[in-house]
Amino acid sequence: MHEQLEPFCLDDDEKPDMPESAKKRNRLVAYIATFLVTFTLGTTEIFAPWYIGALGGSGFEMCWSMGSFGIIYMISPALGGRFSDRVGRRKALIIATFAYILVLILFLNPFASPLYLIIIRALEGLVYGFIAPSNQAMLAELTPEAECEVLGNFSTAWSAGMIFSPFVLTFMVGNYGPASSIYVVIAIEFIMLGLIGGFLQSYRRKSSLVSSKELGDSNPLNEGTPSKTSPRFIASYLSIMLWGVISTVVLALFPAYVETLPGLTTSDWSTMLLVWNGVRTIAFIIIAKIPEKSMSSVILMGAILSAISSGVLFLFIDFWMLIIAIAISGIAVGLSYLGALYLIVSATKIEKGAYAGLVESMGGVGLFLGPIVGGWLNDFNGALPYLMCTIISIIVLVGIIPLLIRERNASKV
Repeated sequence: MHEQLEPFCLDDDEKPDMPESAKKRNRLVAYIATFLVTFTLGTTEIFAPWYIGALGGSGFEMCWSMGSFGIIYMISPALGGRFSDRVGRRKALIIATFAYILVLILFLNPFASPLYLIIIRALEGLVYGFIAPSNQAMLAELTPEAECEVLGNFSTAWSAGMIFSPFVLTFMVGNYGPASSIYVVIAIEFIMLGLIGGFLQSYRRKSSLVSSKELGDSNPLNEGTPSKTSPRFIASYLSIMLWGVISTVVLALFPAYVETLPGLTTSDWSTMLLVWNGVRTIAFIIIAKIPEKSMSSVILMGAILSAISSGVLFLFIDFWMLIIAIAISGIAVGLSYLGALYLIVSATKIEKGAYAGLVESMGGVGLFLGPIVGGWLNDFNGALPYLMCTIISIIVLVGIIPLLIRERNASKV
């Protein structure tokens, strides 16, 4: 039995070892930075389609303000994760955050057009793809004994950031004009840049401990990293793609759909989105406490609940039925996201950034399909996007079941 050695050091001489206090500080910085950057993202992803509408843009253009983010996000996290593995977490986060500030400044162009805003959202998808995998990888590699818990905390932080952004956006636009919320998020990103630059400890993996043999035998994953096309990975890809589809349909199309229903108003859909975000956040907290061996069941349940909630949203227009359905949907996306994130990121010790990037890139597929295909269906009937979500959920469910059975049988061999 090998003695468990500290795999990280603070300088090129491979000493001193990275102290536990530095790891705790890095985790705290990662949680705060995640909250701040997703607050910013939650603001811009609502601001862009709303502003396109205010400029006279079509519903198709409004959907493309989210779809352009998604189509770039299919690629950028995979690149961003590998970049982070290569240059280090601190340097990657500083570069990406500075680039994000530059992109946000572009929103302030007084001559913005719908096409201009769509392009800016695509650039936002590019730079954000370098931020999320870096935080995920850092949290997972610094806490190998509790990866599910720290990734759950990460998910809770970004979900909480999304809760508050609509309120700030509404307040700022209503009192200070359309672009005022962008000034707020630019200030927030400067705070995030200072937080990373001032408090995040740079570190590196000891080259002498790169081999799995020398890292110790306490983790069975050291014996070999599963193939990126293994049943476990494919099931996770399907789950995270489903998360992207459901999330963007709810955020991009649900508010306008609710306002077309008899007796329902803006305050009703804002209440429903608050419930959806709040339940999702609670789901992340609970899932993080579930035994890690149950994560396959978690993504399975996510697909089941997505099918149920989307079906109810398609069939019913009663306020309380919609509230129940949107709450179930919040639980479902929490299960689909965190379960898939853990299953993939925990599969490697060395390339955490690259594997986190795989998760986010597959999420980008859903973030593209949701607003684009859903937006096209919405032009025919406002309820059709939820029928689409029901069908996709069932397809994912049918696809996941045999994959998880194969994975379970393989693990017994």
